[in-house]
This record gives sequence, C-alpha cells and structure tokens, in this order.
Amino acid sequence: MEIGEQIKARRTGLGMTQSDLADRSGVSKAMVCDVEAGKKNPTIRLLGQLAAGLDCSISELIETEDTPRFVPERRDRQRVLVDPENGMERRLLSSALIRRGIEILQYTYPAGVDSGGFPPHHAGTFETAIVIAGSVRMEIGSESITLHEGDAVTYAADVVHGVFNVGEVEARIIYVVDGTRATMPARPKMRSRIDELDE
Repeated sequence: MEIGEQIKARRTGLGMTQSDLADRSGVSKAMVCDVEAGKKNPTIRLLGQLAAGLDCSISELIETEDTPRFVPERRDRQRVLVDPENGMERRLLSSALIRRGIEILQYTYPAGVDSGGFPPHHAGTFETAIVIAGSVRMEIGSESITLHEGDAVTYAADVVHGVFNVGEVEARIIYVVDGTRATMPARPKMRSRIDELDE
C-alpha cells in the first residue's frame, strides 16, 4: 500500500474528513488531498505533521504489517524515506518494535541541510540521539546543542525539535524513540454529516 493510501486508510478509520486532518495537522486540505491521491510526494517533515494529526508516529503511519518474533532488518529491505526537497533520508531500523512504542531510526542529513521543526510527540515520549558521523546543531524546544561524532543527547520529545548539519560532509544520527510512557491526548469529537444536517 502506498503512503497516500495508508494515510487515507488511517484517516477514514478514525472517522476524520480531509478537512479534519488539515485542521489537526496544520497541512492544507489541498495538500492532504494530493498526498492521499499520490499526486504529491510528501517531505519527511510533512509526514511528521500528518502523523501528529492522526495521533501516531511516522513509522506507525507507514508500517501496517504484523511482525513475527524474529525480524532481521537487512539494509536493502529497510523502510527508507528520502525527502524530495533536501535529500534528507529516514531509515527505519526496528519495524518489530513499533507496536511496542519504540522506534529506532537512522537519519542522514546532507551537508548544510536544515530539517526544519518536527512537530512534538505525545507527552511522555523521550528520544536519544546518537551522532555516528558528522556534526549537527539540534534545536529542542528552547534548547540548542551542537553535537559531534560520538556525542549523544536524551530529551523529552514533546516539543518542536529539529536538526541542522553544521559540517561540510553528511551527518548521520541514530534515534531511539521511546513512546512507551506517552500519554495520548483526548481526541476531539469529530462532526458527522448528520450533525451538520441537524444545524
């Protein structure tokens, strides 16, 4: 199933209209429509906004298959997203852990790339970022830190966060995202067509 189809399936499964998703994610309704129809290839940041609007992570949004107890993650079989605007790459290393609230990801940032601000995760979500190549500046809420190869940082991920590659070569970061203690926000009641007709 293509990404757009998976977004649509999750949205309709939640009883949401495209307008509802646009309101909740901050993505225009036209863009939601184009992504679902496969007309636009979404950036990784935009996928993050859509996932937040659908109360899930990017990995939950694009991974739908149940996983067995033993799951090799061969490089050529890993789920990879490449941002069409800046070449940033997101590689899922832990498909078997997604339904357990944990993600292990590798991001590759070309020289000079600014990821932009990713939307906050649910309260209680923590991330550890381990720089395995290059140098980056991380903006985490109101905090800013420069990290070099071998450095790591752990932080509450319920704030806007982003990365800027400050080096002249590509940078790579392994992220461990722990959402096992995350609290889901109360979902607002979606208006039905019947509600609208009653007004």
